[in-house]
Amino acid sequence: MKPLNGIAIVATLAAIWPASAQTSTDSALPKQIYGRVQVLDGSTIEFIKTRKIVRLAGYLAPRLDQVATTDSVEWPAGQVARDWLVLRTLRHDVNCAPVATDANRTVLAHCFVEDTNLAATAIAEGIGYAFNFPGEPEVPAYFDIERRARGPGFGVWSDPKLTPPWNLKPDQAAAPAAGSSSKETPDPGLPLPPPDPVPSDNSPRG
Repeated sequence: MKPLNGIAIVATLAAIWPASAQTSTDSALPKQIYGRVQVLDGSTIEFIKTRKIVRLAGYLAPRLDQVATTDSVEWPAGQVARDWLVLRTLRHDVNCAPVATDANRTVLAHCFVEDTNLAATAIAEGIGYAFNFPGEPEVPAYFDIERRARGPGFGVWSDPKLTPPWNLKPDQAAAPAAGSSSKETPDPGLPLPPPDPVPSDNSPRG
């Protein structure tokens, strides 16, 4: 599973994610969540101090029990996605900009370690997919990044039979893939990170 050479997807592009992605009308939605996190799966983190659970917006990793096969070699795609997120966030503060809540009231957010967009980087390295459930924020730039990862066959794209996680039922084992949700959409730019908070000595983090 070879990553893109020199890839460091950073949020330095000028455009903010489209207005259509800002769908939440929940007045209780925080503007920013910041701190150390525990990784729950390849798409979901929990802030340690506040216990706030956040799912990366516009992105979905394979399920923890999914296994891919590349050149006759099996590898645990779901565990790889979780471990990738652990390594990216371990001993780092994560800075999230919430944009919505999902049907389970889980916060959807664009999350960064310093200037690195976690979802965009995972997609570029073939760790998971550009995806949004109906009614959730869509980030067209993520689909463009996904197309660039699909061409060389990075990560999940190295196994054409790996079923995207949204096509699996809770008790369903891996089956032939039904294809990506990728669309031919122009790239308006990646989400930008929120400003770094400047906590006082007695203000809690995360």
